[in-house]
Amino acid sequence: MEVVIEGFSVPSGTLGDDSAEAVVVTVTLNMEKDWYTYTNVTGELGKPTRLKATAADGARLAVFYPEGTDKPDPFEPDTMTKAYKSGTRLFALVPRGTVEPFPVNMRLDLLLCHPTKCVPARLKLTYKGTDTPASLPDASAQPWWDTFSSLARAHQAAAVKPPSAAATGEMQAAVIEWKFEPTYLQPGLEVRSLISALLMGLLAGLILNVMPCVLPVVSLKLTSLLGAADGKHKSDQYHAFREHNVFFVLGVLTFFLILAVVLGATGKAWGALFQYRWLVLTLAGIMAALGASLFGLFHLPVIDLKFGANQTTPRRQAFFTGMLTTLLATPCSGPFLGGVLGWALIQGPLVIATVFISIGVGMSSPYLLLIFNPKLARFLPKSGPWIEFVEKGIGFFLLGTAFYLVSIAYGTWTLRFLAPLWVVLTGGWLWSRTSATGASTRWTVRLATLALLAASVMWTTPAPLQENPWEDFDPVTLNQALGKDTLFLDFTADWCPTCKVLEATVMTDENVTRWKNEHAIRFIKVDMTERDAEAEALLLALGSRSIPTAALFTKSDPGKPLVLRDLYTVKQVENILNTP
Repeated sequence: MEVVIEGFSVPSGTLGDDSAEAVVVTVTLNMEKDWYTYTNVTGELGKPTRLKATAADGARLAVFYPEGTDKPDPFEPDTMTKAYKSGTRLFALVPRGTVEPFPVNMRLDLLLCHPTKCVPARLKLTYKGTDTPASLPDASAQPWWDTFSSLARAHQAAAVKPPSAAATGEMQAAVIEWKFEPTYLQPGLEVRSLISALLMGLLAGLILNVMPCVLPVVSLKLTSLLGAADGKHKSDQYHAFREHNVFFVLGVLTFFLILAVVLGATGKAWGALFQYRWLVLTLAGIMAALGASLFGLFHLPVIDLKFGANQTTPRRQAFFTGMLTTLLATPCSGPFLGGVLGWALIQGPLVIATVFISIGVGMSSPYLLLIFNPKLARFLPKSGPWIEFVEKGIGFFLLGTAFYLVSIAYGTWTLRFLAPLWVVLTGGWLWSRTSATGASTRWTVRLATLALLAASVMWTTPAPLQENPWEDFDPVTLNQALGKDTLFLDFTADWCPTCKVLEATVMTDENVTRWKNEHAIRFIKVDMTERDAEAEALLLALGSRSIPTAALFTKSDPGKPLVLRDLYTVKQVENILNTP
């Protein structure tokens, strides 16, 4: 499939607005013969086509989809479906008055289908734009103008009608001014004062140590601790052990201060730094380099995790290891943290910094214990031949983390080859290391490697075509549905491991389908993988600055949604759904 991106000027007055010109960006889907894709309408079969477009300032742009054509679905001949054929154009409107419009970043999700097969696709697209919209071709002179103008006028009418909120500007992609009085699943755990924020921040930071994000952190700390205690007399060992932990904790606290400044100044959600692809890819490169260094491919000057390495700057290594491990932990939001952040990030700079330091102290508390009692180093295992397997195991784990970060940056489809590649690399090393061992050990490792390779291929193979119980978030559609339908919103992101745990255990497609049928509830997924000003505004209106977050809007009182923060269970969701 070939995608063609073009820009056209929308003359003043053509859409009922006499101000300066707007720009419409068209995305044309050119497909091979007999190929098609589904429209944006969620049906019984297929995957709806979705185009998400954001301006350079993060504002979400209105996207318009043509109706499509009726055709029998090849997989269910008795079912008629709406499809887009080759040459279909999708439209994204860059409205008048956008602060910083270009470049426009887009993400296109669709299911490319042929009468015999379907292939999911996710494309990252960019329209660079121009400083002089008037120099672009006139949209009103194009053969598709009538289709676009009718869609845009219908959207404009919908954007200004909702009674409970108003758009902030004409044709501004329906930026809704959300106003709610949220209640919380566990109101007794909500923060009401600085004292409670500090106490809960300490506890939330401690719990953060056992969240899914910190597995790379554990591996980094293990290498650092064993390295600090390796090959030294007891007195020197205790000194090195204490010194290492002091500078590691300083690194953790420094990064929390940086986070306080960045999040407090920008108003971003916890973990939102991972919305920037360049940062995710940089971290992936760092993780890959750290992993490769453990195999002796090169020596890293600042953070060298090899056991027994003669560090010339151990303090600097400990400090930057602390900063790096904290950065890796930020996509996770554990118990209590959502309430702490929701309260703290609307306070003044001094309060924000104080609360973030308390979270950092809580996360650092195990290492503070080691500072005050360095004799705990005696419980660390002594060096031996086994240390090579620990070192290489950590190296492969860091390499797997790098692959996971790449999948965040470029989409989960990359895991289709990255996951088997990781198994091949890990299994190949074990295969070679056990070649001189007994036959039983050798063949156990080899068969286990082949079984794991087969499992990785099966795990990353796209699931069979099935109904998607989720609706995508659209602010205008959501605002119109408030008070008319019961709604359940789930805020999630590809970079949020805690969200993925919930999706695999609580918010599964099977559970959501069952709840929809039992309670007549619409389930809407708010994807915050990339920057989305509308989603961030809605999250803030719900009193949250972190994900995962979920909210239940009832028909009887939509202005007072029930908010679930951080972690929750199937039973908790069912209890609130069963509440009259």
